[in-house]
Amino acid sequence: MARGGATVTGVDASDEMLAIARQRAREQGLSVTFENGDAHKLPFRDRAFDVVISLRVIMHTPRWTDCVGELCRVADQLVILDYPSRRSVAWIQSIGRRMVAALGGKTEPYRVFAPARVEAELVRHGFRIRSVHRHFVLPIAVHKTVNSPAFTITVEGWLERLGLLALFGSPVTLVAERCEL
Repeated sequence: MARGGATVTGVDASDEMLAIARQRAREQGLSVTFENGDAHKLPFRDRAFDVVISLRVIMHTPRWTDCVGELCRVADQLVILDYPSRRSVAWIQSIGRRMVAALGGKTEPYRVFAPARVEAELVRHGFRIRSVHRHFVLPIAVHKTVNSPAFTITVEGWLERLGLLALFGSPVTLVAERCEL
């Protein structure tokens, strides 16, 4: 977005991640402001940003509804967020990760969501869904393991034509727009 001329502010609770992001922005000659912050209580005024984007966050936060509320609070026009769908293979993976973590294994557990629940939370904060995009039927790990764009395009194309992407696709990216009262 910064490459396209947008004024961009990146927020993360991890100083390590912020350092990596700053380095990447410098390497690409991009002007981006980075701030340490908690997604449960963002350090910005109401409607501070035209568009707020949160990717791969709510699945890991302890109080995801607080995070969605904060995204909506600081967004003037749009909130874009994603989540792993409960109606996907991600559900099975999330159970496996929780079990591995409970046994002391090194993994990052996450939660999956019922689409209606995420959409209802956005509506509760005065937003309506503008668009929904489901990404993959097969787990991303399969595509990373195969490491073939041709495989991904072909297999996921067939699964989409069979109607499986609309039913089981994950992650799901939502674009929600503020409803004017």
